[in-house]
Amino acid sequence: MPKMDHATPCRQFLHPGEVLREARDYHEYPDLPLVPAHLRAPRKRPPRAKGLLGKLSDILDKASQPSGGAAASRPSESRLLDNRLLDNPVTRVAGNVAEGLNEAQENIEDALDDATQRMMYGKTMEGSWTSMAGRFHVQVTNAGGEPRHQALTDRRLFVLTDQATGWREREPELEVAVQIQLSNIAELRPRPRMTFPRGRFDLVFVDGSWIALCCSFQEDMEAMVTAFHGR
Repeated sequence: MPKMDHATPCRQFLHPGEVLREARDYHEYPDLPLVPAHLRAPRKRPPRAKGLLGKLSDILDKASQPSGGAAASRPSESRLLDNRLLDNPVTRVAGNVAEGLNEAQENIEDALDDATQRMMYGKTMEGSWTSMAGRFHVQVTNAGGEPRHQALTDRRLFVLTDQATGWREREPELEVAVQIQLSNIAELRPRPRMTFPRGRFDLVFVDGSWIALCCSFQEDMEAMVTAFHGR
């Protein structure tokens, strides 16, 4: 199976006189921290389809809205019985106990999941959201689309995302999600692991923060690291 060409799509984003040193796939490393809601850019809602699809969407929107009228606003007898049951002190105590047990079980399960994730993937980012690594992660997340390519030039490292996502197959719509000048990068640190994927490397910034990046294969990761240190 022939390898995908990552160099050609990256070349169209080069600046005048810039030299492409390496281009490989961008595989988002698992278990990266979630970007806080207040740092996420609002998602752009795609324009509503015209014609039959648009009419179908309008019908579905109307169908999903609650119907009006007195019957809709009048509480039923069964609803009144439910309210009386919920107001019972014994019922409230039993409910609180059950809720506490469920919450404790969920906390234990979450802790076990976190421990398993750390064993498999290790730590994936160092630094606050205002650090270089934090801002890098925020920018890639807010770019949207699907990260496809990463490139290293004689000036910078940049990541391209494909905005042509969805169930319909379309021509790629590539955009630069994030770019970092080489002067801000301290090191590309290889971190192949025994578990999949083995193409991990850490992008280490001059402020001491870092974030785990990844290629699908170890040889691709090694090519990126070699290109950086051989610049």
